[in-house]
Amino acid sequence: MNLARAHVDLLKAELDGILAEIKVIAALAGVILAVAFFLSLLLAVGGTLFLGEWLFGSIGWGVALGAMGSIALIVAAAMVLVGAPRRVVVTPLGWGVTMGVVVAVVLGANLARRAAEQVGNQLRSGALPHLDPAWAPVVVGIVALAIVLGLIGLIALGRVGGPGGAVAGLILGAIAGGLIGWGWAGLTFSWHGAVAIGIAVGLVAWIALMPAWMLRAGVDPSARFRRLWPKESYETAMQTKEWLETEWQKRRAGLGRT
Repeated sequence: MNLARAHVDLLKAELDGILAEIKVIAALAGVILAVAFFLSLLLAVGGTLFLGEWLFGSIGWGVALGAMGSIALIVAAAMVLVGAPRRVVVTPLGWGVTMGVVVAVVLGANLARRAAEQVGNQLRSGALPHLDPAWAPVVVGIVALAIVLGLIGLIALGRVGGPGGAVAGLILGAIAGGLIGWGWAGLTFSWHGAVAIGIAVGLVAWIALMPAWMLRAGVDPSARFRRLWPKESYETAMQTKEWLETEWQKRRAGLGRT
């Protein structure tokens, strides 16, 4: 009896030592995981901010582009999750890249500013001789894009909302065109800023076009999740249940006659 008690006491002592060692190992493992998680956050957030400052001259661009890129990846993953075909993600990405490159080149080369300056000089030498040379490109840009986007809004919303939508589209398009025209023709852009804006435009276009392409493809978001239901097993069980009920009714009728 004493021998058995001695063995039990020895086992308890060893288990206490093992548990103490496990606690130390678990604490150290927790520290390692916590520091590794902090390091991953530091690299993700700090790296994004550093790239924004290094490539585009502003930490704000790092935050904005990092956020838009994350949203774009979330939307793309959601498209795959609901079973959308590959083209729903790839085609909008191609359009986004194209739009981003075009915007970056137009802004970086200041093509809109130069065109507005030429038109402004022609107006000053002809119909509007008293137009301020400094404001001539801005006026040209505002008027030109207000007309273009106003007509686009008139046509687009007119098809959807009738006369009221057409008027709203004209007004909203003119306001948006005026603001964009002021920015494009009234400002000069460095290549760093132009590339940052181009990337932002491309990401926004990618985000906006993916749901539109999904609707065009006629994707049913619930179709993939319906495959998670064991349809064949359920239908087989229901058939078996109906057969058992039928057999039971037959047996009851037979017992009643006897």
